[in-house]
Amino acid sequence: MSKEISSTGEPEVTADKPVNREPRERRGFRLSTPVGDFALAVSTPKRRPMIPKRFDPFGVADRALGAATAGLKLALWSGEQIAALGKTSLEALENAAPLELASTPSESAAPESLNTKLGKLLDKALDQSTSESQEELYHRLLDQLVADEARIVGALSDGGRSPLVNVYTRRGQAILTNACLIGRTANVALPKMVPRYVGHLIDLGLVETGPEDPAQQVDYEILTAEPMVLDAAKRAARGPLPGRVEKLTLSLSELGRGLWTAAIAQEES
Repeated sequence: MSKEISSTGEPEVTADKPVNREPRERRGFRLSTPVGDFALAVSTPKRRPMIPKRFDPFGVADRALGAATAGLKLALWSGEQIAALGKTSLEALENAAPLELASTPSESAAPESLNTKLGKLLDKALDQSTSESQEELYHRLLDQLVADEARIVGALSDGGRSPLVNVYTRRGQAILTNACLIGRTANVALPKMVPRYVGHLIDLGLVETGPEDPAQQVDYEILTAEPMVLDAAKRAARGPLPGRVEKLTLSLSELGRGLWTAAIAQEES
């Protein structure tokens, strides 16, 4: 949008004869654009009025035509400037895009092949001593444990054995496995998860089951009176035939004792 802000002129041109020199007039315009306001001064020859002075004594029509012509030129100029600014910004974005993409790490990198991974492990094994390999194994085992499972390992670290029962149907279908009193001894946070904890420790090779211990008959009676075991025995029964309860013991395996000993030795040192 343009607006004429000043106007000065030379002696008026009469309708009868032209002047000897070409007069000039100076006009100032303010242009509002998206990139800011611009003030311009335009000096143009003052031409003979298109409308005779007798019909336009004050030259209003001629001045309006001149202002419109100057405004049109300013509008065209501002359009060119805006287009040039947009082109410059677009070129800057296009030039910056490859740099941004180049700095982004490739997400489609091919994973290592099985052969490569195996080769690295074999090379590592050549440089490791027995103690280093054993410590790496213990770290890997500990990384797979939750806090309650570590408590169970600690509760069995004194070499004791804890009563454990499995409940089966008469056809041998397992209803409950690895129900154990070790959860109470270890004071685990989730007692209902003890069978799963014990099963996971057995899979890792940190604990193992053994035969029934007749000396712990009272503990077996306490264990079989647990709501979890009673419910399993009820579901295992078929009419008048009760389910089968297998009595075992739970203790640390050689691997579990080695892990515990190594961890305690590092703490004391």
